[in-house]
Amino acid sequence: MGVHAKFMGQHEHTIDVKGRTIIPAKYRESLGSTFVITLGLDGCLFLYPLQEWQSFVDKLQCLPSNQKTRKLQRQFLSKAMEVTPDRQGRILIPSVLRGKAGLSKDVVFIGMMNRIEVWDKARLEAEDEEDEASLCQIMDELDIPI
Repeated sequence: MGVHAKFMGQHEHTIDVKGRTIIPAKYRESLGSTFVITLGLDGCLFLYPLQEWQSFVDKLQCLPSNQKTRKLQRQFLSKAMEVTPDRQGRILIPSVLRGKAGLSKDVVFIGMMNRIEVWDKARLEAEDEEDEASLCQIMDELDIPI
């Protein structure tokens, strides 16, 4: 049985003056009619289908109750909200999330298996340059053969 990556690929879009962007058509069906947007890691946002979001929340809930866990839960849960695309496939990205991710006009959606990352295009390009330089080393450290 092979592993199925629900989300993969990269798509560029823009954010309008009202903070709306179009969800790439390729991702819409798998995201569902309502999904979750929240703060991501490394300066991006995460989009989760409801089922994947619930799996993530379940994992957070099973963690031991300590300061690190509460910080982790707070960062992801306090900024999470359900969104429903309009008829054109657009969602409103809340201003607090746009600010945290540095999203301005040009954005990039990246499929990441069970979720989608939303990046500011310029920030992603800078991140990609750093990542490409260390990719071979990371693969060696994780013992991932080519």
